[in-house]
Amino acid sequence: MLPDQVYKRRPNHNNTPESISLIIANFIVFAAATQLFVTCNKISNPFWFIVGALAVYNFFNLRKYREDYGKGQVIAYLLSLVIMLIFFFVMRGRC
Repeated sequence: MLPDQVYKRRPNHNNTPESISLIIANFIVFAAATQLFVTCNKISNPFWFIVGALAVYNFFNLRKYREDYGKGQVIAYLLSLVIMLIFFFVMRGRC
């Protein structure tokens, strides 16, 4: 089988950078909230609560892993925010 050192190299780490995990979590939560709480003529209050909670989560996550975010990760994060904004208007204007 595999030697024990393989499992002890990086305990509790799945080799996915925190920036990518944050972007994926943002897209999943935002897409689900948009599908559930946004219609063509009304944006309900739970949507704004979820977006606010997501913003607080992003703030504390970025603060906790500040040293892991280089120039490339910051650009990818900002690009993902722009894509989510475009996704919001596309999903809202689909009716």
